[in-house]
Amino acid sequence: WYVALLVLICFSLFVQMAEGTSYGIVPFMNPKQLACTSALVGAGGNLGAAIALLCFYKPLGTIETLLPFKVHAGYVLFSSLLSVCYFWP
Repeated sequence: WYVALLVLICFSLFVQMAEGTSYGIVPFMNPKQLACTSALVGAGGNLGAAIALLCFYKPLGTIETLLPFKVHAGYVLFSSLLSVCYFWP
């Protein structure tokens, strides 16, 4: 279980860093409306999770055990590859 704990700690560290980069760009998106932008980004995570559950995973129906994880990995990979297209002047 030591290996599992080490993997969990490393995974958590990278997740926290990824979340930090998401919230780190908020002040540069719309400096005049910082509070509103922060609220939308903060609430967007919760709403996005609910929408992803209903739209992407529920239509899979009865499935094998690992299929939702594979589908989620595909979504994450696709959206991370799109991150080079983001630009705020």
